[in-house]
Amino acid sequence: MRSYQTLVGAAKTFAIDAAELINSSGKRHFAISSKSSSNDMVTEVDQATENYLVERISKKFPNHSIIAEEGANHSGTSEISWVIDPIDGTTNFIYGFPSYSVSIGVRDKDRPIAGAIYNISENSLYWAGAGMGAYKGSSQIRVRTQVPVANSLIGTGFGYTAVRRVAQARFLTQLIGEVRDIRRAGAASLDLCYVAEGRLDGYYESGLWPWDYTAASVIVKEAGGTLLGPKDTEPSGELTVAASNAQLAAFLREKILPYLPFPE
Repeated sequence: MRSYQTLVGAAKTFAIDAAELINSSGKRHFAISSKSSSNDMVTEVDQATENYLVERISKKFPNHSIIAEEGANHSGTSEISWVIDPIDGTTNFIYGFPSYSVSIGVRDKDRPIAGAIYNISENSLYWAGAGMGAYKGSSQIRVRTQVPVANSLIGTGFGYTAVRRVAQARFLTQLIGEVRDIRRAGAASLDLCYVAEGRLDGYYESGLWPWDYTAASVIVKEAGGTLLGPKDTEPSGELTVAASNAQLAAFLREKILPYLPFPE
């Protein structure tokens, strides 16, 4: 089996260093602007952190491609791509709500193969490599096993436009009576890590981007979880479902599919 230790080690280092940059930047006032809507915000800290990561990655792996949320992309000649979110949970970061992260994923032409996600508020690092297991710091993590649907704690997220959030809330009313409860913390990468370590039993969201789920998908799978998209085992912008077991993942997917696509 191919070893991804070099990529995993680099992803961990980049995530830790980027988190330090964010922490130092967060102690001062910073500029905030909007992207797709007034609720889809970006700060100068996002942009500075992304530029820093792109520079670090392209210097160490000049042939690799980079896909970054804020657009500082890099085209390489290798089959390897880095997929980065400098701050997942920017709204939380702006408000000081303790749920935001640096997310760094690596994929080859077929699948995600490495990921590192730094939970800045908790000062903890989630990481995994294909065939290497999933870890929080130095401790291996696993999903909770044999969780019935009725006893499951489920995480989710909402879109940036009012019309999409209203549609997602309508679906939520159809789900909440069949599970233990719902949580919405505002950073998809961390919600997926919470599934991997057993803080959540499942998670679903429609409207994510590759930088939201690439790194976390490796962590969920290596922790023994099930990850689904709308039609197969690859998550997508249309639907990302993660769960502690296949039964719960299938339930979540089948429950939400009739409601898709949510309006933009």
